[in-house]
Amino acid sequence: MKIAVISDIHGNERRFDSILAQIDLKREDTLYVLGDVIDRYPGGIRLLRRIMAMPNARMLLGNHEYMMLRALGRPYDDNPDDGRALAHWYRNGGEVTHRHWKRLRKSTRSQIIEYLHSLPRNIDIQVGGTDYRLIHGA
Repeated sequence: MKIAVISDIHGNERRFDSILAQIDLKREDTLYVLGDVIDRYPGGIRLLRRIMAMPNARMLLGNHEYMMLRALGRPYDDNPDDGRALAHWYRNGGEVTHRHWKRLRKSTRSQIIEYLHSLPRNIDIQVGGTDYRLIHGA
């Protein structure tokens, strides 16, 4: 059983596919994704949905996913958006993700939001008898 860790994919499907090919992930392996799947490149939503469908992938909430929740405002985030959150998200590469988001069915949006809200901020694992705490950033 193999453990692989990846972070900051930022919508780059080509790189993600290249990394998956290099690590040769099998069903019994675990892929830990330490957040920032979306933004900057156009494939963020597709990658997020792929990761959601992977039974052997576990993901953390990254700051870009958090920015998305804040920018979309209610009912996705408990904080009402006064426009600054959307501008902040766009400045950090979120516009490309938002364009794809607007084309999704409401049911798909709901699935994604539910998934993002379920993500932890850290995951504790043990590898070879050593304990590790996986985080996106501090």
